[in-house]
Amino acid sequence: MQLKKYIVFTLVFAFTGTLTWSQCNSPITAKADYAYTTNSFFQAIELYEKALKKVKKDKGLKFCIQYTVAKCYLKLNDYKKAEAQFKKIMKGEVSEAMAYYQYGMLLKNQGRYEEAKVQFEKYVQKVPDDYKGKEAVTSCENAIKWINDPTCYQVENVKAFNTKSWEFSPIYANKKQTQLYFTSNREKSMGKESPIWGMANEDFWVSNKDKSGKWSTPTGVPILSTTFSEGAGVFDAKYSTLYFTRCFGDKKNGSGCQIYSARRQGPDKWNEPVKLELAPDSFTTGHPALTPDGKYMIFSSNMPGGEGGMDLWIAEYSKKEKTFVNPKNLGPSINSFFEEVYPFVKEDGKLYFSSNRPSGMGGLDIYKCDKKGELQWGKPENMMYPMNSEGDDFGIVFEAGKEAGFLTSNRKGGKGFDDIYAFTIPKATITLSGTVRDKDTKAVIPDATVTFEDSQGNKFETKTDATGYYKKEIPFGAAYDMTASKKDYYNDINRASTMGLDPLKTCKDTTIVADFYLKTQKVDLEFEIQFVFDKAEWFKEYNDTLNKIIVILKDNPTMVAELGAHTDARGNDKYNEDLAQRRANAVVKYLVDNGIDPKRLQAKGYGESQPRTLQRDMKGAESGYIFPKGTVLTEEYINSLKKEENGEKKFEDAHRLNRRVTVKKISDDYKPPVKKEEKEDGE
Repeated sequence: MQLKKYIVFTLVFAFTGTLTWSQCNSPITAKADYAYTTNSFFQAIELYEKALKKVKKDKGLKFCIQYTVAKCYLKLNDYKKAEAQFKKIMKGEVSEAMAYYQYGMLLKNQGRYEEAKVQFEKYVQKVPDDYKGKEAVTSCENAIKWINDPTCYQVENVKAFNTKSWEFSPIYANKKQTQLYFTSNREKSMGKESPIWGMANEDFWVSNKDKSGKWSTPTGVPILSTTFSEGAGVFDAKYSTLYFTRCFGDKKNGSGCQIYSARRQGPDKWNEPVKLELAPDSFTTGHPALTPDGKYMIFSSNMPGGEGGMDLWIAEYSKKEKTFVNPKNLGPSINSFFEEVYPFVKEDGKLYFSSNRPSGMGGLDIYKCDKKGELQWGKPENMMYPMNSEGDDFGIVFEAGKEAGFLTSNRKGGKGFDDIYAFTIPKATITLSGTVRDKDTKAVIPDATVTFEDSQGNKFETKTDATGYYKKEIPFGAAYDMTASKKDYYNDINRASTMGLDPLKTCKDTTIVADFYLKTQKVDLEFEIQFVFDKAEWFKEYNDTLNKIIVILKDNPTMVAELGAHTDARGNDKYNEDLAQRRANAVVKYLVDNGIDPKRLQAKGYGESQPRTLQRDMKGAESGYIFPKGTVLTEEYINSLKKEENGEKKFEDAHRLNRRVTVKKISDDYKPPVKKEEKEDGE
């Protein structure tokens, strides 16, 4: 019994669905039915075709025979003849709705997604409550989308490994990852020819990589091989023990697959393999995988207690019994009504496996689950195209520390039935860059410091060059609070994130731009804050302006600042000074109430003594007039505006621009108090 074919017999059953016509139960088809139920598909086809000639008016029996012949071809992976049978069925009366689903799957497994979608939609019309029909429709849409917008993986057939026969389930066989075991039934395999498939059973084969990266011509591993099927295994962390699948198919041993272990005694020596008692012999177990710590084995089995067909199970290693015991099903979050096979656990704890669930691209698709905790994994995610295809994609293995390795596929363009493919993701870099400039003059600022702080509080910095430019390579999945600083300038802040960039979809080098604009400290910062007439109370809409001052103080944590309040020129000097002082005090109190240390603040009321010099063009709120940069808002200038067109509004706007709050840097001498935990760390 061949290893791959036996393990995935149930895949074809799920492929064809739960059928009314599991066999035709007619005296005419008795011999054919027996051949079918004993997996002798070539013989069953011949007998069914002979029986069909004897059928006269029984449309139901005729449909059943043609239908079962189509299933036989599906089990033999002969899609061409299976499709011919389905076309015959579709010309007549289709008495079984599942035939539409099966035909759709057949087309889907050939990459004919638009045609497959039509058949799935017919099935949904017949059986609207069956979720798998709707999932299959969506899967065709997704497959087209994934092919048109592939992930960054590059997948390439490894010709050095492959022949016209089966090559699948590669595994690394030494710590240097320069030796590879895989499963094959190529010529010179020791396995006997299967009477069902007409091909030899599988054995282990090995290839070695030289210093130039070239893989050697594969050779057999006769010590582990028998006339039965061996393969689909995994090594422990020391590469001293191999766990693998062995399948029988004779009168003495029966038919089925079990997991065995063998210990390495030397480069070419192994002790006698020992069967692991994970399930009764009447059930299939295979495809062992180990967690990175070696404490658990995940494998595939159809033993009772699962979700349906082949499921993934997990067993814990017992030091006392020196084997894996007490298998438990991984549950519905991982398993489905369909088949879950060929698991692999990456060194970071991610779980990979293959399944033929309807959401895939066709045949077996590879899924991954992120590790969420001890023996907990997230929702399975399809690895999409090109890791998956219209065919069977399975038997994945990763090279340690890399997003690269090998997988198995029988996709179009291969060398044989199942081939081994290499995959990798070319490294794409993300560069965070920008320019630091003077906010007013727009001149570049060389030798400015740009500081980055991530969500964990880790900091690093870089300097701008002579052109004010900086750049830094940053990883995927990061977010940074950024500060640009330079002596005699107020700091500026920015933020950059790569959270939205997917390393599987960002295939080319990417640049994120974050520029900074620093305000010189040689000129006071001025903010518009309108106060209630004759009161030290501002209108609430100016809270945002006050909060900007708080941000500036927090972004410049060593700065000691003067908060100055200014009035317009109406009223006497002494009164305006007192009013401005009360307003300055009110601003300082607001800042202190919002977390600014009062030691950093000085309140100063200037009254009308410092007419404003505009640092930029400013628009009047009432008149709409543009007051040009450099204008000095003296009382004489403001009074002269009355003579101009729309003069009263210009007059009021100019006075309003003088009513302001300024921030003036006094020193950089403030030392923030050391937090308790920081002090303890320093001690």
